[in-house]
Amino acid sequence: MTGEVKVVRATHGADVGTPINPAAVRGQLLGGLHMGLGYALTETVVYDKQDGHVLNPNFVDYKLLTPVDMPKTETFLADTYEPDGPFGAKGVGEGAMNPVPAAVFNAVANAIGVRIFTSPLSPEKVLKALQGKSCNGSNTGGET
Repeated sequence: MTGEVKVVRATHGADVGTPINPAAVRGQLLGGLHMGLGYALTETVVYDKQDGHVLNPNFVDYKLLTPVDMPKTETFLADTYEPDGPFGAKGVGEGAMNPVPAAVFNAVANAIGVRIFTSPLSPEKVLKALQGKSCNGSNTGGET
């Protein structure tokens, strides 16, 4: 048992009104997925506890996901019409990231039966949760 969380498949969709450039919209959705997976699984800023400076200020120490880390992905666009948007379109962008970390955390909680409340979902946190330990002494709530 390693505690590693690996997302192997993702389905991502959005109501974008009339998609003026469907390929660009799909690109935005994939970018949001990438950002959300990074936030959920690897990305964290580490600060020095004494003086507050960042201990991982570069891409050697700050772990970003690469294209190789991305899961097999399907995207769906709800082609609707937004009367207040240009040409019937709605915006798509940063909002594509918002549901991703919650979906990953919920999937892990469903898989292991313990909810973890802090990101990223490191293998150490997952193993600790599986062993029934947490920061507050229980595995049913609080920070794990």
